[in-house]
Formats: sequence, C-alpha cells, structure tokens
Amino acid sequence: MLAGAVVLAGTSSMEDVAHARTQSASGEKKQIWSVTTCMAMIGDDPYGARDYALDWQHHGGGRDARHCHALALLEAGDEDTAARELDDLAHQPTQKADTTPPSLRAIMEEEAAEAWLSAGAPAKAQASADFGLSLQPGSPALQIARARSVLAQNRADLAEQELTALVARQPGVAPEAYVLLAEAERKMGQLDQAMRHIAHALAVTPDSAAALLERGIIRERKGDAAGAQQDWQKVLDLAPDSHEADLARQDLAVMAADPDSP
Repeated sequence: MLAGAVVLAGTSSMEDVAHARTQSASGEKKQIWSVTTCMAMIGDDPYGARDYALDWQHHGGGRDARHCHALALLEAGDEDTAARELDDLAHQPTQKADTTPPSLRAIMEEEAAEAWLSAGAPAKAQASADFGLSLQPGSPALQIARARSVLAQNRADLAEQELTALVARQPGVAPEAYVLLAEAERKMGQLDQAMRHIAHALAVTPDSAAALLERGIIRERKGDAAGAQQDWQKVLDLAPDSHEADLARQDLAVMAADPDSP
C-alpha cells in the first residue's frame, strides 16, 4: 500500500528543505508541510494523515498532498475514493505532471489497482495495472497486480499464461507471483503443478499466510485433509486478524461440517 512512500519522500525532500528555509528566512512561524510526516502517519493514524493531507492541499499542497491523502483513504477503508484519486493522479496530462517521474506514476497505478481490488472492481483494477505497465513496461509488481485482477475476473487461464511467462523470465520474482500462479493452476485442475509452485513460494517465505492458505486448499483438493487443516491452522496462528485467516476459518468450518467433502 505504501509502495510509493519511499520514492515520494525522496523526490520531495528537497521541496521540504526549501519550504523550511523560506519560512526561516522570512521569520514566519508557519506549518512546515512534509510528505515524510504525512506518509509516516498513515499506518498508525490514517484519519489523522487524511486530515493533514487535506489541510496541506488547502495551503497549496499539490501532487504529494493528494498522493498521501489517497493512501490515507485506502488505509482507512475508503477504497473506491482512494482508487479514483490515485488513477487521476497517474493520468494527469503531461503538462501538469511533467515533474512526476513515470516510475512514481506507475506506482500510483499499482496502488490504484490494489484499491480497486479491495473495492470489488477487478476490471478497473486491470485497467489501472495496464496503464501502469504503459508507463513502466515489464514491472513485476504491476504484472502481479494485473494477474490478481485477472484472477478476480475468473480468468485463471489468462493469469496462468501471463504468470508462467513472468516466472520463466524472472525466477527470482516476488513469491506472490508463485502463489497466484498456483491459485490459477489449481482453479484449472493442474494440482501437481500448483503444488510445485506453492512449494517454491513457501521455500522463500515459509510464514506467508497467503501461501499457506493456498497450499491448504491444494492439499484438500488432493485429498490430504489433515495437511489442509495444518496449513489453515498455521494461518490462524501467524495472522489471526488477516483476510487469509478469515478464509482459513471458513475452510475449516466447511471441513468440520462435512469431513468427507472433496
């Protein structure tokens, strides 16, 4: 969610220093707006970050203030508004966004895709990822975001095709790509291949709740109920408040209600 925070802070640090020097020279005691401060607030106090960013916008804040505002909204649960603002920032006409590096605009679209997915709009998420890829072709993060959006539209075949190509080109890509590939293969009935890819993801990140959840599903499909239960219970132990934990609880409840189900 905060993928752009470090990049944004780096591109804006000189602006922060310039603002501070101007105010010091004039002897005025004014609010010194800082993208670093705004971004740092989001995780612990998203509503405070939202209000800070809005106040900053009212005092002349531009792209940085809007970006922080959008991420604060996303963290606060207003995914739809956040996605729209991130998309708008990334799509600003060249003459208005000529100081924004294409890489940062691509990050904004990656964030927009995440927001659209959280809002239940996978087609819009795919459009955001596609535009991001037009700004930064070959970005693994954007390709993964696109795969997630395609999977959410029940296009396991397309996701499998694109992710297979991605891991072939970049075997060291983020483990999430292997988790998504395993999910796509599992949905296509390719359980052995799915198990190989989820094993790779877990070899890199053994405590990944997403990978453990998916391995549990694959194990259940292969008739290994005990193994599935172990994986889902580990998800609950590792990340009890996560979305993956919610899904693991559902799967465990279904299994308990009908132990003989496939």
